[in-house]
Amino acid sequence: MHAIILAGGFGTRLANVSGGKPKPLVEVRGKPILEHQIDLLFRHGLKDIRLSLYYKAKEIISFCENRWPGKLKFLVEPRLLGTGGAIKFASRDLKDDFLVTNGDLLSNLDIKEFTKHDSNTIACSFVDDARSFGLLKIKNNKVCEFLEKPKEKVSGFVNSGFYILHPRIFSSFPQEEFMIEKEVFPVLAKQGELNAYLHDDFWIDVGTEERWREANQ
Repeated sequence: MHAIILAGGFGTRLANVSGGKPKPLVEVRGKPILEHQIDLLFRHGLKDIRLSLYYKAKEIISFCENRWPGKLKFLVEPRLLGTGGAIKFASRDLKDDFLVTNGDLLSNLDIKEFTKHDSNTIACSFVDDARSFGLLKIKNNKVCEFLEKPKEKVSGFVNSGFYILHPRIFSSFPQEEFMIEKEVFPVLAKQGELNAYLHDDFWIDVGTEERWREANQ
């Protein structure tokens, strides 16, 4: 199975700790976030990995070619396309299911087990405090609804940023720029076509300075 890592964002919220590096190369415990992710995919047998890039793409490509020469594919967006547009752009030559992960996540998700599931599956991670993410309403292993971010501290399952998708998911989205979380997944959920894979072990979004410090601990 092919895997796509979304690694094109600016990482504005990590500006104080990035030292000018693009977000995927910000280190957690002495190792770039991107390297943690690629090592996870390699450990679970995924070898066909492509990176969707934009901001400081040359710097990321240089790092990867030094670390894994010739083993990765790079697709540089002509402009920021949003998460949906970036996935569509990076998967335009694919015919079968593929894995997607956001580029600012650390997890011990069992990728091998996850990729056994059907198209349109989201890995849903359990968090103690969902205020930064918004909760998912799940029933019978289906995501039924995306709820607003709660104002009070509450635990539950959230979108972990790991997906199993099929290229046909974009057949009704002719536009180039769109957000998959806001414009695709809620529609699939309403139609009862968005599967939930529950993960209640280690997962952290390191997209903010606070959570980056937490990950380093």
